[in-house]
Amino acid sequence: MSASDASLRSGRTIVASTVIASRTCAMSGFPPANSGGVLRHPESHYDLVRPGIALYGIGPAPDEGEGLRPALTWRSTVAFARPLAAGERVSYGLRYELDRDAMVATVPVGYADGYPRAASSRADVLIRGRRCRVAGSVTMDQLIVDCGDLQVAAGDEVVLLGRQGGDEITAWEFATNADTIAYEIVTRIGERVPRTYSGAGA
Repeated sequence: MSASDASLRSGRTIVASTVIASRTCAMSGFPPANSGGVLRHPESHYDLVRPGIALYGIGPAPDEGEGLRPALTWRSTVAFARPLAAGERVSYGLRYELDRDAMVATVPVGYADGYPRAASSRADVLIRGRRCRVAGSVTMDQLIVDCGDLQVAAGDEVVLLGRQGGDEITAWEFATNADTIAYEIVTRIGERVPRTYSGAGA
């Protein structure tokens, strides 16, 4: 919605609310603005707002949300790691071929946990502060990661969504690599994934 359209809509809301209030006993409040309205149109805030994805610390669009701090990190660990030679193929269908000798890691997360299969061979994860590509098909219970020359071992932390070191996998980056939206990424994480809460309200 353009700024002019939003301004016109806001003006119409005020006029309509005034008319309703003049003909009834009470007006309970203006229609509350969603995350997009909260960030883009302060004139639409009225009595209250109803932020949705912004409560996760994520903007409603890839280019929005500056100043928001993501409230969610999705972590796992390396279950198994081994070196493979150039030319080796991995995961179902052997669709991913290593173009050089590389360390390959197995991570116990799959589409049954909400990790999108569409992210196969497209998404990155963070291990030891470095980006590593998901290698081949995301399976039901695990994914394979091409770690290149990074020396990894069982037990190493894997960040699927969130920050590690100086890098970050954002919800919108993740979503782009899975042909979806950030809303789906953060709401599809399954019940098998343990939750740990931190902060004052934990």
